[in-house]
Amino acid sequence: MKLRGLLLLGVLMMPIAWAVPNEAVDVSWLDLVPQEDLDAMENMPEISHENPFDRANLPEVLFSTSVVDTYEQQNIRIAGYMVPLETDEKGDITEFFFAPYMGACVHVPPPAPNQLIHVKFPEGAEIEGIWYPFEIEGVLSIETFDNGLGAASYSLQATKVKAYEGE
Repeated sequence: MKLRGLLLLGVLMMPIAWAVPNEAVDVSWLDLVPQEDLDAMENMPEISHENPFDRANLPEVLFSTSVVDTYEQQNIRIAGYMVPLETDEKGDITEFFFAPYMGACVHVPPPAPNQLIHVKFPEGAEIEGIWYPFEIEGVLSIETFDNGLGAASYSLQATKVKAYEGE
């Protein structure tokens, strides 16, 4: 009788367990790069900085839009740096590129599109400076965004933006 009662309780609890929101999955920047691009980066020739805007002088992997669909429509958590695009009336950042390294907005060449995430965070993130690392959470989508300043192969509707407190 006791076992039957426990089984019944377990069956009744199932919908509650399914209703628990998805916990964010920790993702690294390399998780978002296809293996063939990783191989190309490992074998990349030295880059000349004489004319960094001349695409003909740069390896194609630096412009790759190839993506990994493993995390498509999943709630993820990733650390990186903001490149602000839009602010609200208070000056909080509501839209930004998220990049794997500091200064991605001024470094040439910029990260490849598959190493940038276009992020929207309507509630706005109050930050002290873009040189600090952040951690974002939200649902990742494979969606191209290009605004002339840069291009991203991924997008994310952020639910959390906070200072990175990791290692």
